[in-house]
Amino acid sequence: MSELEKEKYLGNTKNIFNNMQGIAVVETEYHKKVYEGWHSHINAHITLFLKGGTAEKRKNSNTAVGPGSLLFYHSGELHLNQDTLFPSKNINIEIEETLLKELQISEAIIEKSVQNTTLSKFLILKIFKESILADAFSGDTINMLFAQLSNANTHLERYEKSPFWVKSLEELLNDCWNENPNLQDLAQVLNLNPITISKHFSKYFGCTLGEYMRRIKINRSLSLIVSNRSNLTEIGFQCGFADQSHFIRTFKSQTGFLPKQFQKL
Repeated sequence: MSELEKEKYLGNTKNIFNNMQGIAVVETEYHKKVYEGWHSHINAHITLFLKGGTAEKRKNSNTAVGPGSLLFYHSGELHLNQDTLFPSKNINIEIEETLLKELQISEAIIEKSVQNTTLSKFLILKIFKESILADAFSGDTINMLFAQLSNANTHLERYEKSPFWVKSLEELLNDCWNENPNLQDLAQVLNLNPITISKHFSKYFGCTLGEYMRRIKINRSLSLIVSNRSNLTEIGFQCGFADQSHFIRTFKSQTGFLPKQFQKL
């Protein structure tokens, strides 16, 4: 068993950006099998899998993940990489304990925030984009984005205690992810008053209906782009965008990247 030092990961490190305020962004690639056994990391970190994936074992669980997946690792948490898909590419957001103390948050809060997968994924992509820009504003911007990520679980507690129609609405929206439903349509399907949805949507979902649908559409587009099965124009159309310019603008506002830039990562 071994504990990896800060900014050290299995595989090949492609880029490291440390904002000198408690966060390091480490881009890693895997082109061949790694032989490290059970190991841990000195700092807590979040990993976003851009390409490939892995099957890993922890003390009480086994996990298999692919592109677009997020995993959280506590500091000192032992895990074992059992089977990595090649080629793989990961973005690791490493958080030092000093920053957690300054923000007065725990690792458990970050772990729960990551459960809000789509929003957390987009914030991590924006953090990654800032690490690539690496200009005079990037360090502070990364900490601001991380603060947003840490608060991503705020509405989850309300969601867990929500009335029955909220979970039904979530399932309905995810089922019609490539459509553009309005409040009247949704209310009719759920046998609700449209005012009920309008009044309480932000409370349980943490955003407006339009923002939620845009997140779903762009999240779906990420997997389509990674799969390389369609060109970007077709992907935008498949995800329910009326024109390419709308798709491009929405993609950039959610992820920080243009679709073509993301395609080349």
